[in-house]
Amino acid sequence: MEGTNEKAYSPKEMSMTLDIGDSTLRKWAISLEKNGYIFIRNDQNNRLFIESDLAVLKHFKELVKTHNMQLDNASKLVIERFGRGSFEERTDIVPLEKEKEHRDFTRSNDEVINQLLEHIRTQEEFNQELLHRLDRQQNYIEERLNARDQTLLESLREVQETKKLIAVAQDEAKKKGFFARLFNK
Repeated sequence: MEGTNEKAYSPKEMSMTLDIGDSTLRKWAISLEKNGYIFIRNDQNNRLFIESDLAVLKHFKELVKTHNMQLDNASKLVIERFGRGSFEERTDIVPLEKEKEHRDFTRSNDEVINQLLEHIRTQEEFNQELLHRLDRQQNYIEERLNARDQTLLESLREVQETKKLIAVAQDEAKKKGFFARLFNK
């Protein structure tokens, strides 16, 4: 706790302030530490909490309790927003394996993002090809429907012409007399 004049709270005091159980505070602190947050520790290696930790834990509580967020995700968001704790600027306190985990996590996130971007690009190309095929199919359907309509109209005209010819022939036949029809003259 060198260099700070802030009041340090015990885990019990912090639990009461946040209105949570001791075990809940311990779980939250472990989750935050797992993701790189640093709490002050006393000579017996017990956590001590300062005002900045209180703000962090209040925000953490809101994410977990109100927004139903998982502890690991809430830890990452809190650290992103508030930093790594009261001794963030001291790199000698951060264990090297935590730094390596962070780099590996960042690298794997970048890989996932790149894979997702590639998938999105591929999906967009696929969608464009589908749209092109749909346009071609729609044009084909319209052409076939137009051709069918033309054929139907021509057939209807031919049927009407045939009916007219038949009607004219029947009229002429009626005009000829009975005997003329009989002798076919």
